[in-house]
Amino acid sequence: MGPALTPKLHELAESGKISLRQKEFDEHDLSGEFLVIAATDSADVNTHVAQACRKKHVLVNVAAPPGESTFIVPSVVERGGLMIAVSTSGVSPALAKKIRQELEARYDRAYDLFLEKFGSIRKRVMEEVADEQQRRAIFQRIVDSDAIELLRAGKVHEAEQRMDELAGLKHRS
Repeated sequence: MGPALTPKLHELAESGKISLRQKEFDEHDLSGEFLVIAATDSADVNTHVAQACRKKHVLVNVAAPPGESTFIVPSVVERGGLMIAVSTSGVSPALAKKIRQELEARYDRAYDLFLEKFGSIRKRVMEEVADEQQRRAIFQRIVDSDAIELLRAGKVHEAEQRMDELAGLKHRS
């Protein structure tokens, strides 16, 4: 780690959520480590850390140059069971962030609610409908329906009814 910490890293270190060793890098620092993030302001130091990590079979993510990384950290949108990951393979974190923000606006809380409702209907369909092709057709009809829009409009009961109807199931009140 470089000599200066960002405010967020300082906060994480103060809270004990990350361990902080503020010193020059030494390969012995990798002893017992599983994962390292090399994010100094020096590409040469980051490359040296990455090479040492690879030698010791330690996973490493390198801020710059990103090609030295053995894994990536995507920008993620989570809506309950829905997870959308965006990566530019380290080329442009700013673009990944912009796309993530656009996805967050597009995939709102209605998708979380939809998956919650869909999960219970899916379980019932799996129990009650033996034919796999019929189940797939039911699931596709539900996904293609206006259920998400109904949920977005706050019409939860109507969305549940629509999904049950499309599944050919009796609505549970």
